[in-house]
Amino acid sequence: MWKAVLAAIIVYLALDAAGTFLLTPVGLDYLHAFIAMFFGMLAGGYLAGRLGKGFVLVAVLINLGFSGLTYVVVANMREQSVLSLIAEQHLMVSVGSVVGAVLGAWLGGQLASRQEQPA
Repeated sequence: MWKAVLAAIIVYLALDAAGTFLLTPVGLDYLHAFIAMFFGMLAGGYLAGRLGKGFVLVAVLINLGFSGLTYVVVANMREQSVLSLIAEQHLMVSVGSVVGAVLGAWLGGQLASRQEQPA
C-alpha cells in the first residue's frame, strides 16, 4: 500500500507544479488542483487495486492533508483566516481536488480490477 501512496503523492506533486505553470498562462489555473489530484490518485488507485485493496478513503485523506496544509500556509502568509481564503477561491480549487481524488482513486481501482479478470 505504501507504494500506491508514494506513487499517488509523486504524481500529484509533479502535476500540481506542472499544471500551475502550464494552465496559468491560458487562464485555466483553477483546474490544476482537479487534474493533479485526479491523475495522482488514479496512479495510487491503480497500484492499490493491483494489490486487491481499495484506495478511495486513502485518496481522500491525502487530499485533505495536502489541501489543509496548503490553506493553512497560504492563509498565514497572507495574514487572513483559512475560511476567508477558502471563500475567495474558485469553487474548482476547493471542491475540484476532492472530486478529483475520489474519481481518480475509484477509476484506478476499476482499471486494475478489469485487467485482472480474464477475457
